[in-house]
Amino acid sequence: MTAVSSERITLYVPCYNAELYIAACLEGVLKQTRPPDEILVIDDGSRDRTVQIASQYPVKILRHEQNSGLAAARNTAFRNARHELVAALDADCVADPSWLKLLESHFSDEKLAGVNGRLEEAVQTSVADRWRKTHMAQNWGEAPVRNPRFLFGADTVYRKAAVLEAGGYDERLRTNGEDSNMSMRIAALGYHTFYEPRAVVRHLRQDTVHSVLETYWRYRRDYFSPMTATKIWRSFRYQHIGSARHEFQQDWRERRFGLLWVDALMCFYLPYCDLRLLRATAPSAHSRIQSSEV
Repeated sequence: MTAVSSERITLYVPCYNAELYIAACLEGVLKQTRPPDEILVIDDGSRDRTVQIASQYPVKILRHEQNSGLAAARNTAFRNARHELVAALDADCVADPSWLKLLESHFSDEKLAGVNGRLEEAVQTSVADRWRKTHMAQNWGEAPVRNPRFLFGADTVYRKAAVLEAGGYDERLRTNGEDSNMSMRIAALGYHTFYEPRAVVRHLRQDTVHSVLETYWRYRRDYFSPMTATKIWRSFRYQHIGSARHEFQQDWRERRFGLLWVDALMCFYLPYCDLRLLRATAPSAHSRIQSSEV
């Protein structure tokens, strides 16, 4: 029989404009066979009805006055969590009833800092949703993995002490890459992690081609930020063309012909995102003129 941790658990849900999903997410939390001892909803400056809907459930709501990013929401949760084990569930995810119990069971290992479950895509109504499932899967497959490359942030349980020892989440990464970055720093401290495929959550997200390629780009943005004119060409040649070729070849080989046009679109949309970032982060001509006059 698997040993079960005696630690109490805080569960938090980070939210930003999540009115379409938050009720289903919290209903799933309340149906856990191992219920959390504390439930936090971290509202990251939502402008919709997220807070009003969440307030109908037995949760504590912590609000950011303005949108600060997912990493900042995670740090708010860890600063305010009352318990040593801190579970995270994205607002657009619904956990199977046994999810938390299965993840908790691994914490009898004192060197284990974090555990991740298996996210499955529940919505497959559009080409963008099917492309996301194929090329942006947030799981490591059907078999358990000790020390996976990183823990996906959508559903985890971490030891609070380990996350704080690592310095918390890097808020410069805002909405993507904060999970892999945390896993890297946790590993550097000598801790272990685990992927538990039996602990399943259903992802309710619905995408457009625009939104799925935007997310794909954001997943990789921290590898070439800050953007410069020189990096525009380098990222196009080595990052974007290579990624598009890989996805195209995979879809062609697996006869997913309906996804090929999205693969081809990557060659145009990802460089556009680079140029947009360069424009947003480069000093304006007016600022350069003012600084030269000082």
